[in-house]
Amino acid sequence: MSFLSDMALNQSEIEVVCGALEEWCKETRIALDSADGRDAATVMLGLYKTGHATKGSILEAMRRVAGECV
Repeated sequence: MSFLSDMALNQSEIEVVCGALEEWCKETRIALDSADGRDAATVMLGLYKTGHATKGSILEAMRRVAGECV
């Protein structure tokens, strides 16, 4: 399996990750199209691929990650 096929998402998966990203950016006042927004998208994609399959689960994990970085 190639890297690209491993990272591919279907429409419903994209909606979950994008919904979480949009909410995260709103909560943290980060522009979606900024470097920080892209970093958050990368982390969220990784969280999704490691088992956080809902918007709420992704956001909860992001909050834990962000809390550990402070």
